[in-house]
Amino acid sequence: MTYDDCGWHSDTTSDLGLDSEAGATHIGMFYAWAVAHDLHSPTALVWGEPEPRPRPELAALRDRTKTPGRYLLDHCCGELNTGDLNARGQAFADAAYRQYLRAYEYIPEIARYETTYHAPDTWETYEAVATLLDEAWTEWQRQL
Repeated sequence: MTYDDCGWHSDTTSDLGLDSEAGATHIGMFYAWAVAHDLHSPTALVWGEPEPRPRPELAALRDRTKTPGRYLLDHCCGELNTGDLNARGQAFADAAYRQYLRAYEYIPEIARYETTYHAPDTWETYEAVATLLDEAWTEWQRQL
């Protein structure tokens, strides 16, 4: 199952005069947070290969050498799918991803831009988004 896809946002980003890559920022932020909290899958299925392969490219997120949106575009085809997350990450995303999308635009660091798509794909933006996701995680944990 696909939680979100940069391509789903391309009409909006185009109408706004933005590069289609602007649709990857919010998705990449969620995924980078999942990686930072060990909620990601450490392996990936590759077409034509019998076994999942390790994902050494995840170091680019951990080391912050690539921004979250750029990572998502370069290594996840601009998508967040169930296969990108481990079982706990999937359970959290199932419960919280839609709520995250609704709350994202109200994060002060995001709300100051014309639209959510104008928010920059930076680690500073990630820090603001991480606070929201930390709160959502805490709330989700309480409900278990």
